[in-house]
Amino acid sequence: MASGSHMAFARNRLGQVVAASDLPSVGPAIFHCAGCGGEVTLCRENASQAWFRHVRPASCELGALRALHAAALQLLAESRFVAAPELTQNGKGHGRRRMIEQWCEASLCTQVDGIPVDFFAETLAGPLVIQIAIKSLYNATTRSTIRALGYAALEISIPNPGEVLGMGDLREIVLHGLTNKVWLWHPAISHRERHAQPQRRPAEVALLFGEVAKPVSKLSVPVATWVQAGALAADAAYRHLPVAEKIRALEQQLGEPCERWPDAIDVDVTGKGSFCVDPRFWQADIFGKFVRPAAEGANARDFTLLTVLGWLSMRYRIVPPFEDAEKVAVHQYLRALTAQGYLTALPDQQFRVLPEPRPTMLSTLRWNPDARLSVSGLRVCSARVRLEIPANQVQRLLDYFKDGHPAVSVETFVQDLMLRLHTPERTIVALLREADLVVG
Repeated sequence: MASGSHMAFARNRLGQVVAASDLPSVGPAIFHCAGCGGEVTLCRENASQAWFRHVRPASCELGALRALHAAALQLLAESRFVAAPELTQNGKGHGRRRMIEQWCEASLCTQVDGIPVDFFAETLAGPLVIQIAIKSLYNATTRSTIRALGYAALEISIPNPGEVLGMGDLREIVLHGLTNKVWLWHPAISHRERHAQPQRRPAEVALLFGEVAKPVSKLSVPVATWVQAGALAADAAYRHLPVAEKIRALEQQLGEPCERWPDAIDVDVTGKGSFCVDPRFWQADIFGKFVRPAAEGANARDFTLLTVLGWLSMRYRIVPPFEDAEKVAVHQYLRALTAQGYLTALPDQQFRVLPEPRPTMLSTLRWNPDARLSVSGLRVCSARVRLEIPANQVQRLLDYFKDGHPAVSVETFVQDLMLRLHTPERTIVALLREADLVVG
């Protein structure tokens, strides 16, 4: 990728960044330079060597690098994960072990708290900023500004742009490489100077990244300002209870025997063995501590992922089978509760408990006049709310929404579907909401 006249990447007519070496040599197509926006054409010397060149002469010195930069960001957005170096005392990885950061949605070339960043995503562990460092494009003096945001910030360098000839090359560098990446800042690097951070983060970070796997007696340092000494003692006592006593404690917390615990307490998630107990224990603990009381009218209805992790860290020994396994497990469990209608997701890894559904609430629901349901849409939505729909009921549901919506009220339809699918009202309503079939 030596110059703007020979470029490995360009934008197609849909605005997507494509690599010349990955394109077939058939059919006319229109491409544009990612730098100046001018039209470029695909040139091919042989089966393995191809590039883009401006149709009209243009003084576009950075077009090739800007296209590479755009391709890297597009790859991150589409792949929704990145391998990152392990966290060490100086903030750099050794290049051998790695972390995996994952996200669902991200913003490209955006602003965070007024600061321009290349990439911003909400990962399982919280907000993540990614900067793509390409010589002649990247201003290294912005590193201090990025650090001052107080969010995890990863810098990915592309040291030899001329050697990146296709998406395969770029994927190895951006997604899988380790030696070309460095953490500019991460909340887990406790001794690093902490710059301006949101006020809510220090206590939560202390809970999450404190010495959670060590005996609770070592948590006597200020773990979080709201934790009372009595609560710490109770958590320490619970941590050392035998299995039978833990069950009794959880039954008392939930107000019913374990054989009557809701299905939401037995959810299969990745990393479920991180807490060294049967997954139903820690799931029941979350449900009984954060969900059940608020659903029944308690005042505290909002909580964060980090608060839940802090609670569990004081009550269970954490031995994750892989890096961040405990965070993955808790995040997936909270998302499952969201899909089942117990919670609603808020920004910044926060969740709000929804009240128990009441007949008066159900009667306020109305059909979406533009409601439509496809096979693929039903499959996706039912999976999100963890509802298995028998094959003989799939076509019935599709027919209901083929040319509109059912002629009966939402309340009547839900009650009928509850009987047909042997499923609680909460899950049926969650399915209708997920599929955007109801409003109100």
